[in-house]
Amino acid sequence: MTEHLPNETLKDFLSTIRAGEVRTGRVSSVEEREVLVELDGFSGPGKAVGHIPHGDLTRKAIGHPSEAVSIGQRLTFEVIAVDWQQQCVWASASACEDPALRAFLLGLRRGAKHEGQVQSVHNFGVFVNLDGEPADQCTGFIRGPELSWRRIDHPADAVKAGQRVVGEIIDVDTRRGQVQLSLKKVSKRIHSFPSRTRQAWSRSGRSPN
Repeated sequence: MTEHLPNETLKDFLSTIRAGEVRTGRVSSVEEREVLVELDGFSGPGKAVGHIPHGDLTRKAIGHPSEAVSIGQRLTFEVIAVDWQQQCVWASASACEDPALRAFLLGLRRGAKHEGQVQSVHNFGVFVNLDGEPADQCTGFIRGPELSWRRIDHPADAVKAGQRVVGEIIDVDTRRGQVQLSLKKVSKRIHSFPSRTRQAWSRSGRSPN
């Protein structure tokens, strides 16, 4: 019986891995831009390596990755993708950093409506405390263009801190621990036709919609 070559054995193992699933491994190298881990479950020959970029290591503010992990430490991480060219896995430890937060995020679905309370308003968008999220987190975010069909100069023209809002979930990011919402998608679009045009539609009995 012909034995698999090392790269064929590794390919067989990698073919069992899917993006989004959770895996575990041991830190084998801590570098400036990434951390390398040896994935559990691979019997060899060789090693199944996972790459965790600096930005996917933790949501905490750190300088060097060594501030968060050390060689030999065991990590739990979410698979971002399988890299067939380099025969490795790209992963995110930050996606599994807080089990309660991860459970909350995985319970959401795109297209669903969700309520929350505006925490803060900034020129780049609005942060929202979503109902049901862990007490120490603020997971909701609304980009400026998703606040209103109306043209606004600043997000504060659409919502205020402390205001209750209902938005449609347009993205759930376990790596960043963030839920993107849209208020526009749950509100009726207001057509900005000139007054004469609206009057003409009214006289004809026709609707601009």
